[in-house]
Order: sequence, then C-alpha cells, then structure tokens
Amino acid sequence: MARTALHFPEALTNEIQLKTEEGQEYIFDAVRKKWLVCTPEEWVRQHAVQYLIALGYSIHHLQIESGLKTGFNSKRSDIIANVGGKPKILVECKAPEVKLSQDTFNQAFNYNNTIGAPIIWLTNGLQNLYWDCAESKQLQQLPTCG
Repeated sequence: MARTALHFPEALTNEIQLKTEEGQEYIFDAVRKKWLVCTPEEWVRQHAVQYLIALGYSIHHLQIESGLKTGFNSKRSDIIANVGGKPKILVECKAPEVKLSQDTFNQAFNYNNTIGAPIIWLTNGLQNLYWDCAESKQLQQLPTCG
C-alpha cells in the first residue's frame, strides 16, 4: 500500500509498527495489542493514538472502536481519550482522501451526544479540527493531559 505522508511529527510515524505478510500490509494497534490490516483510515488512527500519547494521555486510558448507541443505531467511536475515568476527547478519524466536512462534524457530534467528551477532534491526517464542546468554539490545538 502506498501510504500517504500525514501531517504528524515524523517521530510519531517512527513509533508505528508495520509488517507485510503474503503481500498484505499490517499495522500494530498498540491500544488493542493486535495486528490489523493497514487501511488508510487505520494509518490515520494509529497516528492519532501516537499523538495523544505524546500529549501525555495514557495508552491504558484510550479506547478504540468502542460501541455506542445513537438513537436506535449502534455505532463505533474511533478513539476516546479518558482522564480520571471520564471521556476527555472524542476522536473521529477519516482516511486522508476523505475531506473533513459538516457531515463529518455532525457524525462526531452525534456520537458525542452519547459519550459526553468536552473536546472533539476530527482528523484525516492532513487536516485536524479541534472543537471545544463546552465553549462551542474551535481550538487551535489539543490540550495536553493534566
């Protein structure tokens, strides 16, 4: 797979483990501790995980693809960063070729109605949007854990 170069520090990319078996590329999910097919969205998700860890969020308090109910539908959130046992950041990851749009934001906001994280992070690896739900305003960067 030709992986897109993402807008994350190179040091984070260096933390991501990859392997190829029988012509298929795999990426190691450090949170779930298993190898997954390296799809474009998974490539972005693992960069987001490393970025959260670099900001001080504990790998042990990250949840990936947690099930949640939105109305009558069952969905999966990409990443939830928890602090003190409560959701702090809801992360919605898209493949690099997927443009972040109002629909993307609405999807994450709908998920967050169930989760209740004070911050939403939308990323396709090329663009990052951070939203403070309590203040209803865009942030320039994610807060460090603490």
